[in-house]
Amino acid sequence: MNDWSIWSFRYATGRLPIDFLSGSPIRSNQGTQPVPMIVSLLQSKDGERVLVDTGFATGESMTGRKFDDFVPSDELLRRVGHDPADIRKLVLTHMHFDHAGHLDAFPNARIYLQRYEYESWKDVIAEFGGTPQSKDHWAFSSLNVPDFEALERAMAQGRVQLLDGDFEVAPGITCRLARDTHTFGSQWLEIQTRRGPYALAGDCCYTFQNVERMWPPGYTQGNTFNMIREFKKMKAVAGDDLKRLIPGHDIELFTRHPSGETAGIAFIEAALAEGHASLL
Repeated sequence: MNDWSIWSFRYATGRLPIDFLSGSPIRSNQGTQPVPMIVSLLQSKDGERVLVDTGFATGESMTGRKFDDFVPSDELLRRVGHDPADIRKLVLTHMHFDHAGHLDAFPNARIYLQRYEYESWKDVIAEFGGTPQSKDHWAFSSLNVPDFEALERAMAQGRVQLLDGDFEVAPGITCRLARDTHTFGSQWLEIQTRRGPYALAGDCCYTFQNVERMWPPGYTQGNTFNMIREFKKMKAVAGDDLKRLIPGHDIELFTRHPSGETAGIAFIEAALAEGHASLL
């Protein structure tokens, strides 16, 4: 049986309106809440490791405020006992700045990204690229164009595999294409563990409430009806109680899953493979 440990680490904390995350109008006019920015480390019982997303290289947000508690993902891994140079597989759930930055910090990783995500954003850059660095333009509100330059350096080194749909990156870890949902070619991961399969959502859902209410978030760059269809798929994996769901930006991660702090990093230990030492 495939059996993976799943740790998700909070590398920074933002603050956003609640309806940005859990939907308008049902969560409108209810203030703001802290928003965890996460990267995840998966490790098989045989020792294989897969990193999911890389965060960003600086603590600047799209709203102009600094993120709190920012630790670059390579430094984060060092603090929990892993050399970034030893990461050989890296999955990018999508190309937004808080998921696909800081790629140069993982020079030996093979990067898995959906082709539709890459090519569609390249079309956006070509069409609207007169002011590509400006977060004042909605098309670039969550995109950093230099992240594509880093990705293309990795491409030139033969380290990028563009996927055309669902793909097993390691035994028991399958990327699931969520076409035209949060972004053009977002993907989430289905991960096998001895407790059953987990859905690591990326931004295919932000919060548990998205799936509980079948209600999309207030900010998305895709098709909200497709998001709801994807919620159903993730729920089928995570269970009706959602105990095996890991949303992309929900502070409730740290109350619904076993959680702790190590070396100044808050984390959840969603699943622990047989023989692995707990970080708790």
